[in-house]
Amino acid sequence: MDLDPGRIDLWCACIDDIDAAGLLARYRSLLDAGEAARMARLRFAGDRRRHLVARALVRTVLSRYAPVQPREWVFRTDGNGRPRIENPTPGPGIEFNLAHCGELVVLGVGTGRAVGVDVENIARNTDTHRLERYFAPCERAGLRALPEAQRRRRFFELWTLKESYLKARGLGLRVALDAFAFEFSGERGLHWTVAPQLADSPHRWRFWQFSARADHVVAVCAGQDGPRAAEPRLSVREVVPLAWDRVLEVSVMRSTARGADAQ
Repeated sequence: MDLDPGRIDLWCACIDDIDAAGLLARYRSLLDAGEAARMARLRFAGDRRRHLVARALVRTVLSRYAPVQPREWVFRTDGNGRPRIENPTPGPGIEFNLAHCGELVVLGVGTGRAVGVDVENIARNTDTHRLERYFAPCERAGLRALPEAQRRRRFFELWTLKESYLKARGLGLRVALDAFAFEFSGERGLHWTVAPQLADSPHRWRFWQFSARADHVVAVCAGQDGPRAAEPRLSVREVVPLAWDRVLEVSVMRSTARGADAQ
């Protein structure tokens, strides 16, 4: 596949769709020593399988963009804990980010811009009321104004947006979650603000959010060269690594794309 600076590719793998013993054995053959050791340290079989599928997804998808065999990719972690590609690859550099929750693994791939991806299962057992206190005041007020039936989903929508931004910048949870805030407008609009201490501008980033499956919310953050730059577009695929993939037609629930927050 080509690396298009104007496109961000999202690859979604459902762990529950992958149970063939032969396929899982092929995935294990792709892991390097460090990845295999990390998988062996995981206590639960479900966590080991998730780790295996995630690493196979990264290695096989990246090989779609560069002449590197899946087993030959070498990764390092930068000073902010963000995974980077160590291989010298020809052409433009590959930017990627991985997220997983429950049975869903999502990999974002792009070039020429930072990419951050997060996914959450809105049905999972999480004390959202306890975590809300870390949000910005406007976000907490918006949550309190919602009926209880909608509040839980909105919490995860906000959480994934925040995580996607932190991952795109490589900041991790060292940054206070109330230092930047998201507000929803109209049916699909999204507006966000950032505090001065983060030394950033809302014009530098674009956000999208959609449902990959009924209970999963995905958020994407991508770097943007100013308010007048061309909007990057999303391409979403469902994939079983080393077996098949297909294009998914997804409806973006909301985004910061120009005009999206019009009433």
